[in-house]
Amino acid sequence: MIREAKLVRSARRLRWAALAGIATVVAVMAAGAWVLATGARFQGAVSLSYDFDGLPPHWATLVLGTVGLLMVLALLQISAMMRAVERGAPFRSGARLRRFALYLFLAVLAAVLLPPLAQWLETLLSSQPRRVTLSLSGEEALMLFVTGLLFFVARLIEAAQHLSDEHEQIV
Repeated sequence: MIREAKLVRSARRLRWAALAGIATVVAVMAAGAWVLATGARFQGAVSLSYDFDGLPPHWATLVLGTVGLLMVLALLQISAMMRAVERGAPFRSGARLRRFALYLFLAVLAAVLLPPLAQWLETLLSSQPRRVTLSLSGEEALMLFVTGLLFFVARLIEAAQHLSDEHEQIV
């Protein structure tokens, strides 16, 4: 019983952390969109900068909003998964973990692919030739690997739940 209470408390803390993460992502993305739209700069103790390889503000805002939305969707899945753990169904969350991994994968992929796609579209729409740059950092490659691992863990959880359900039917 003590272990279960600790698990529930941990799940509750993680759910609140995910909700705080959602608020943070929304605030940072809104501030970034405001900076891009108005050209304003923060000065003082807080510094906020965004680097979009010279993308025009409308493209940069679209990239920022897309990645932010996917991050919020991923964090919502984690929050729902933790709520299921709090309610006593820890192994019924495999599908949520899989969706979390999917949204996280899509967020990283969007962060990697949307800027060069926007650069390419801007080149097509303008008369000025521009260089299109595609880059993949070590952090982004690691995140893609981790999301693949999360897909695998989610499948393991779902298989364990299936075995548990079959075992309950026998007994």
